[in-house]
Amino acid sequence: MRGQIVINEFNSQRGFTDENGKDVDWVEVYNYSSGPISLDGFYLSDNPNNLDKWQFPAIELPSQQLITICASGRENLKVPNHWESLVKANNMWKYWSGNNPPPADYGNWNQLGYNDQNWSSGQGSIGYGDNDDNTTIAAAPSILMRREFVVADVDDITHLMFHADYDDGFIAYLNGVEIMRSENLSASPAYNEFTSWDHEAVLYSGGIPDHVFMHAEQVEDVLQTGNNVLAVRVHNRAANSSDMTSNFFLSAGIASTAYNYQSLPQWIVPPTVLPHADFKLSHGETVVISDTSENIIDSAYISSAIKNTISRGRTPDGVGSWCFFNAPTPNASNNQSTCYTGVVPAPQINLASGWYGAANPVTVTTAPNATSYYTTNGDVPDAFDNEVNGTIYITETSVLSVRSFSNSGNALPSETVDRTYIINEDNHDLPVVSIITDEDHLWNWYTGIYVMGPNASTNYPYFGSNFWQPWSRKSRMEFFDGTQTKQFEAEFDLEIHGGWSRAEPQKSFRVDAKSIYTGDIEYTLIERKPHITSYNNFNLRNGGQHGLSDRLQDAIMSRLAQGTEIDRMGYQPCIVYLNGSYWGLYGIREKLDEHYVESNHGVPSDEVQLMNRDGSLVGSSAHFTDSYDIIMNTSTSSDNFVEIFSSRFDLNNYIDYFVFQTYIQNRDWLGIDWGLNNVKLWRQDTIGATWRYMMYDTDFAFGLYGGNIYQNYIDRARNPTAPNDHSELFDHVLDNDDFMCRFTNRYDDLINTTFQSANFDATTDELKAALAPAIPDHIANWSSQMGPYSYTFWSNAVNSIKSYNANRIATARQHINQSFSLMGQRDVDLDAYPSGAGAITINSITPELPWEGVYHGGCPITAQATPHFGYVFSHWTSNNGNYQNEEDDSIQVVMSTNTELVANFDTCSAVIDVDIVADGNVLRSAISEDVSGVVYNWTLNGITISEDSVLFNPTNGNYGLTVRFDSCEISTEIFTVERESYSLLLFPNPAIDQLHVQFILGTQSDMNMRIFNTSGQEVWQNSRADFIGQFNETIDVSGLARGTYILRVETPTEAYAERFILI
Repeated sequence: MRGQIVINEFNSQRGFTDENGKDVDWVEVYNYSSGPISLDGFYLSDNPNNLDKWQFPAIELPSQQLITICASGRENLKVPNHWESLVKANNMWKYWSGNNPPPADYGNWNQLGYNDQNWSSGQGSIGYGDNDDNTTIAAAPSILMRREFVVADVDDITHLMFHADYDDGFIAYLNGVEIMRSENLSASPAYNEFTSWDHEAVLYSGGIPDHVFMHAEQVEDVLQTGNNVLAVRVHNRAANSSDMTSNFFLSAGIASTAYNYQSLPQWIVPPTVLPHADFKLSHGETVVISDTSENIIDSAYISSAIKNTISRGRTPDGVGSWCFFNAPTPNASNNQSTCYTGVVPAPQINLASGWYGAANPVTVTTAPNATSYYTTNGDVPDAFDNEVNGTIYITETSVLSVRSFSNSGNALPSETVDRTYIINEDNHDLPVVSIITDEDHLWNWYTGIYVMGPNASTNYPYFGSNFWQPWSRKSRMEFFDGTQTKQFEAEFDLEIHGGWSRAEPQKSFRVDAKSIYTGDIEYTLIERKPHITSYNNFNLRNGGQHGLSDRLQDAIMSRLAQGTEIDRMGYQPCIVYLNGSYWGLYGIREKLDEHYVESNHGVPSDEVQLMNRDGSLVGSSAHFTDSYDIIMNTSTSSDNFVEIFSSRFDLNNYIDYFVFQTYIQNRDWLGIDWGLNNVKLWRQDTIGATWRYMMYDTDFAFGLYGGNIYQNYIDRARNPTAPNDHSELFDHVLDNDDFMCRFTNRYDDLINTTFQSANFDATTDELKAALAPAIPDHIANWSSQMGPYSYTFWSNAVNSIKSYNANRIATARQHINQSFSLMGQRDVDLDAYPSGAGAITINSITPELPWEGVYHGGCPITAQATPHFGYVFSHWTSNNGNYQNEEDDSIQVVMSTNTELVANFDTCSAVIDVDIVADGNVLRSAISEDVSGVVYNWTLNGITISEDSVLFNPTNGNYGLTVRFDSCEISTEIFTVERESYSLLLFPNPAIDQLHVQFILGTQSDMNMRIFNTSGQEVWQNSRADFIGQFNETIDVSGLARGTYILRVETPTEAYAERFILI
């Protein structure tokens, strides 16, 4: 078998993009026999001790050909032999023009079996303008289109692709199931509804249309053997739109060699679909091919020298020696690949990265038969750089990058080893990120991501500049914690991050820790989120629009939101060095994407639906669109309005998000002063999941560039300059009285706590203190280019944030009253009597008592009294009698006046009596009040003996009982049992097959139970070591014969016996 199929090439560090656009591990298998081989019956594994881990699909591999297996961990055995078209745009379609209302029975128009005989027929595309239509119609708001087709065998279809070339919007259905839609339509548009924005068709100008790709399991959900129907509704932008296009294509991957359908259009290039194994590869494992008899056919060890850019394989294909390739060729021949015998070991550098007080000599140890070269500018060294020849002296802060090369040329160069040396500089207890990247990656006029480049506008913020391009460059990093200890190094993609702040000299960065490099960063980057120990990406933010002044506003807002239900980015101040140059203060920030959701909420990233202002970022936005339609079409006077809203949006998150954004007066949000911006929300793609909003980029809050405390942002968010779905929903829900009062009370709660100056200033001062020691260094580096210009300037800028908040409190309360026509502000004083006896929760907060706050008349507040240990709630007292029952621990108070509210408590023992009562051979508790959740603790002569509610057949001694329930713990007086004799309690007696035994032992000791028959023979025995307390159990006596028996209980100091009859 070794002469038939072999492992030809593999890589455990990704390097192959599968049909899903994912970068995956891969293994090439080659047939170098003289004839075809069926792979059915062969197995692939990464463990020689588990050979049948994954079975090859029944694919015939021709002679001298190869197949690549994606080791992605996501099994897929269905692979297309070829692709065909099930539906083409130029097929004949049945259609209905939206110039007229559709037929009354059109509710199921997109399903199989609908009678479309009265519809028009025409060859696609159907529309007008652009000269790309085969059937021209008069301008219309919409077209409904249907194309029926036959599938010979659905099991022969492995995948589907649907392409949409449209103008201006569409929703496509396959047998009634939605498969794709444009983002500019509502969930269920009316026939005469227009799109929210325009979209131009692309095929007529040589472009490739949008498409969706469907896997085998999805195919089974939407397609069937026999008749099927593709239905599409196309909508125009406006009644006077100049064109309308409807080109739609449905293509299928066919597993067999049979051709039953139409040929593909030339411009459709299907993705390469390969089998997927249900495991991934890792260094130190062994790739194994075996047969059904567990004979190993071929194997290869996965060396740690394998990188994303280095694979291991054979050349020539199938028969050559094992080599390392510096240009992997997945799914292609290795015959032209250069064979390297190995990879040069990495050079050893004697001086570790870190902080040093003076110049330091560095020595490099190079492997035999190799030469090392180095750079100090971030470039990956090559053989044209400085040769390591003796000691290297580091005299100033810099990075040293060293790489070794084979002298003979038959081995690949080593990996690059980087060191960061910081000389006579301080990190001020902040983490340090040392970014190392080729100089050209940053500064090349045509390709560098940090410079203006040849296409930059001359006007701020210099659109067209290189730093506005979505470019990324492979880079390296060393990360040090606040104690100057190196925690990790990584390879990653470096990008420029941010909005207009890209135009500043100190720019923000995005760190994308891709799997093709060193993978996720396994470290707790943000101290305030210690539970997050792995990062797929993060941002290094320059302070945004506040980078020139306080550098902290967005961090302050994020930190304040920590006590709310808002999803927000964590913040960790740090210092960045760029290729050894001090680059100043930055903030480590989370990126709000599907990986954030997984890290912060535990929702798998592939189950996340994520939206921004433009529509879907991940998954589909159809649920949001549908939610918008449902809520906007529900009367705000409906009794279940809030219930309906809560089934679509996370109510607490929604309220907190809109309270926060309107309080801080964020201009760059929700279309307040310009287009919709800085809006993100997500939900899990599962039934019942709700949307949650994410807060970010609050730079334009608190009066930046002309705002003031007097602007009513509740009203502005309801009616912004650029209205949108989010503002319209917000405006609509506030018309519901229940929702409005929930919103108002939570607004007041947050003003009374989070935004109170004591809390706000403490949060701000904590962040300020973390940056303060490092600010002079930052100013020295950047003040001449962008600010802040002095320490005093910076300190005053931070303090101005606190001042703005202090002044904002009063106007925010006024705006609440104005926006909802409430009855004015009401002072609320809360206290407990006796002092310390309990707590009061008002709406959503539980303040420290005594406490004063401000609420609004017109919305009742909810007060909940909670006793502290040893107390029970008694009643409320108040100057405001507008509540139902003073003895209810939870009340709603109508805020008709300023209100003083006191929760009165009594000690438990003052209102509740607990006694021990003897009831025949039973001791039980007597509690004067009806309570639940009672926990019992019985003692005998001071020793705990039972947690049962009652004691059976007590022995002589002094009994005590302590009961615990709610916040109470009450002990009884001692109860003495004095009996002339003591016996076991056995029942039922006579017994049939089970006997219940009850007794109490007051002294801890070994205990033995035995049963004897009338002849004195022991027929049953059970022992317990160190037993004390109540024995209350049933024993099985079904194995004993009928008759009379004696059960005897013995301890080292006493014995008890009782007779019973078995019938």
